[in-house]
Amino acid sequence: NLAVTAPIVSLLEVDSPATMRDDFEYGNISIVCADPGSDTYVDYRCDYELWDVESGVFLFLACNKRSQVFSNKALRVALTHAIDRDALVMEYYRGFAQSAYMPASPDSPRYDPNAEEKAGYDPELFTQALADAALEDMAITLLVNKADSRRVKVARGIGKMLEGYGFTVTISALSGNSYTNALKNNKFDLHLGQTKLSANMDLTAFFDPDVTLSLGGLADAATFALAQGAMGNEGNFSHMYKRIADNGMLCPILFRSYAVYATRGLVSDLTPSRDNVFYYTLGKTMEGIKMEALPVVETQPEE
Repeated sequence: NLAVTAPIVSLLEVDSPATMRDDFEYGNISIVCADPGSDTYVDYRCDYELWDVESGVFLFLACNKRSQVFSNKALRVALTHAIDRDALVMEYYRGFAQSAYMPASPDSPRYDPNAEEKAGYDPELFTQALADAALEDMAITLLVNKADSRRVKVARGIGKMLEGYGFTVTISALSGNSYTNALKNNKFDLHLGQTKLSANMDLTAFFDPDVTLSLGGLADAATFALAQGAMGNEGNFSHMYKRIADNGMLCPILFRSYAVYATRGLVSDLTPSRDNVFYYTLGKTMEGIKMEALPVVETQPEE
């Protein structure tokens, strides 16, 4: 008889992020994947090794084209220069996010490495755009879904940034039907939204008039066609991104990250992905991860 020995990974069911953290700290769990951007996240206080991995969760500002202020295209385009994304990443996500200057994950092969240079934080550029549009000292409403308390805090942080340019900012934190109706009825100037993008960075839902994400004036037939075309031909991505930027349709803010905690010394060479903690890159195998101290099971072939 030939015995077959193989490493296995045992899964443990937990009822809350706090229970998961406690089980990890007491040694009942060896590897966990947590979401530091969620309302229920709890801090890990023991010794561990840590990886962060892009989650696909995209935070963005959308301008209402019917707004007295952001009906001005030049100002919409310049809005990207008004937001200090790095400050938001550190203050509200403790580094578990990546500043984004285009509507694609910085980890995506479609992300322009020069995006920050083109669209990054530059208060003087936004101040000049405000002066050119003669829209200083205006009152604006920033809409956000209050079902996510962290997002409300980020909205307040963005509001303070915009107040630094002379705006009077009202944070409209709504949820449920009130939130949806505010989008439908254009009861805002800016909208802080959040969605999870697929790995191929599909943006069609933003510009499809039949989808909630397009509420508030984002629905646009030409951009929708480019987004659809990009799904079949990658050459269309650059044209789509240019149209979005040239019209100030979306102001990307950041992509949130998951945190993968592991007992120190347990694994090495781990390359987690958003949907698979044990993801391995081309040319890398599970054996290369060198998992140690995991239970093994021996099986006997049938007689």
